[in-house]
Amino acid sequence: MEQELNNVVFPKYLNATSEIGSKSSSSASIIYRISTNEEFEIFKKSNLKGKFAVVLQADLINKKNLRDLEATNKVEGLIVIYDDTKEPVPYSPDKECPNCEFGMYTEGEKANYKWNPYGDGLLYEYFSFPIYGMSLDKPYEVEGVNAIIKADEFNKKRNYKKYPLYSIKFDSFMYASKNSETCLSRDHCDPIGGNSVWGTYSKQINPDDGKKIVIVSSQIDGNSLFHDNTIGTNSQIGGFVANLAIADALSKSEVLPEQFQNHIVFTFFSGESYGYGGSQRFVKDISSYECKSHDYNSNYMCSQFSSCQDPCMYVDDFKNITLNNIKGIIELNQLTCSGCDDINNPAYYMHVDDETDPETLKITNLISRVYSTYEDSYSSYNIKPAWEGLEKNLGLPPASAQSFLKKQKIPAVVIGDFQTEYTNKHYHSGFDVESDSVKYDNTVCKTADIIAKAIWLYAQNKESDLEINSIPPSVSVDCQYVNDLIHCLSNNITCSLTSKLIASNNGATLNSEVSKISHYSGVFNGVSLSGAINSNYNYDSWIANYAIIKSTGRNTTIPCTIINDCLDLEYPNYKDLDKDAKAKIDALPYSLRNYQCILGYCIEGRSYAHPAYGIGIEHDAKKDLFYINDRNLPNWTESRWDKNRLTIYFVSSKTFQFIELLIGILSIILTICGYYYIKNYAKRNMKIA
Repeated sequence: MEQELNNVVFPKYLNATSEIGSKSSSSASIIYRISTNEEFEIFKKSNLKGKFAVVLQADLINKKNLRDLEATNKVEGLIVIYDDTKEPVPYSPDKECPNCEFGMYTEGEKANYKWNPYGDGLLYEYFSFPIYGMSLDKPYEVEGVNAIIKADEFNKKRNYKKYPLYSIKFDSFMYASKNSETCLSRDHCDPIGGNSVWGTYSKQINPDDGKKIVIVSSQIDGNSLFHDNTIGTNSQIGGFVANLAIADALSKSEVLPEQFQNHIVFTFFSGESYGYGGSQRFVKDISSYECKSHDYNSNYMCSQFSSCQDPCMYVDDFKNITLNNIKGIIELNQLTCSGCDDINNPAYYMHVDDETDPETLKITNLISRVYSTYEDSYSSYNIKPAWEGLEKNLGLPPASAQSFLKKQKIPAVVIGDFQTEYTNKHYHSGFDVESDSVKYDNTVCKTADIIAKAIWLYAQNKESDLEINSIPPSVSVDCQYVNDLIHCLSNNITCSLTSKLIASNNGATLNSEVSKISHYSGVFNGVSLSGAINSNYNYDSWIANYAIIKSTGRNTTIPCTIINDCLDLEYPNYKDLDKDAKAKIDALPYSLRNYQCILGYCIEGRSYAHPAYGIGIEHDAKKDLFYINDRNLPNWTESRWDKNRLTIYFVSSKTFQFIELLIGILSIILTICGYYYIKNYAKRNMKIA
């Protein structure tokens, strides 16, 4: 019997000094399954000889257990089995203070505060054996999991000693080695990241137009041990959806948001899980970006349509955003309240860096006053300053806002469902996903509604009691929109809403067999340089792009199926143009057109992609390669690899294999001897030359 199994692998990542992840391998060993802590201890203390393909239940995965397995020197490779039907123990493979080494705090308690109490840093360890993952939640992996379970049952009856036994062959090869600097120079790895997305109601932002900018921010990428198991309903999807819902609510304002006294910019940062790749690069570029050359070279990866060729920058509208022009930042962090003490009476908190700063307090006070004014609509709910009731302010938790404040003091408020530590007990874990039955009317929806109303006031410089009482009823978050988006992103990307969004402009369709998708950011590569938001099937950027255009753009009544149905709106004389002029328009990337086809109608509006990868890495446009420009700044990369395989098969004992080998060698020797004997005999007796 021989059967190849569908699987995922814990890949190799690198930074300026080291490698993390799991080792490449091309070896085979006997299957040994561990389902309980008792079985784990039995394996550790056993006197079994040789190495094994250890199959471990996902709820037994943590850094200590994996180090204990490594210390036995009996593990050839590890296969982790996920089973969503079992209640997982509280555990996070991320650090206790995620991303803190790249944040704004460099010393003191704030620099290492343990926001993530269940974290042990497993994601940042390197193991001397390959680590694969399989799931009973994925139909195409169930058959393989069942085959492993049956094989182990057979092996267990034979005490893992009496051959024949079932074995697994590991095949994985990671090209990168040593560190990011080495692998980038050898073209064996890519920067971790992708493209962030940002959008605004304003047709144009001008630094000299007298308007300030209100930034509404969220993170769209998650993380876990295995890319394909990265969901993050409670880590980042709640905040992502709240940001989109706020944009939708404000779009219904009777006073158009583009007419507000301040611009509103919605940012959806990717690559945040590894050194704030999206937000730090955005801040770096709005602070110091300079285009050296606009000259296009067809030999380079940079698109001919890019705003700048060196450095390669697809769109440069971000130049109109400056740190000095930012009025304030409101960030939607973890919002689902999945681990709250009382989900029916959730409490939310406003985190700030400086609780004495008057401009920051304007935001928190406005949010509090909106909540108090409309408290009847927010029964069984509360939102308050995070430092309230504590001996001292703990500062900002890990958040994109830190990237801005690290550069310059700006009023910023981070909204979360936690006060002193994450309520999410599975932060950046493969178990961070909720069931279809969970509704978010009392959590994410109410939070987004309060913030939408507060932003409606804040962006218009309104703060009086009369103005707070005069917020139009139309500025209200659609809870159905919130629930649908969270469901689609967490459990079924082929649902009606996201399928229609993804089909925007070109009618793209999803594989009907796909349900849960990965929310890992992916890698930033040549395709990403050309502004592609759907590189590596990054549906988060794709959905953010079309959803934010739908909310911030100007709707028309012109129906459409594809973007070319909207051509006459942007180019009224298109039909009369000559062939060359039409070809030039047709070649223009969809993202650069001013009319998009979204949810069946032409919409005037655009969103903007922005590179998202560690600012310790830069791209050399002339040499067309990435390189490390600062070893002390975030420079995470991911190794390229050949397709990883797991193959299960029946194997005889090593003694029997040795006998087979010996017989084979003897057969070859006898065959050669026989050949020469017959040849010599023929020469002597039959006179054959």
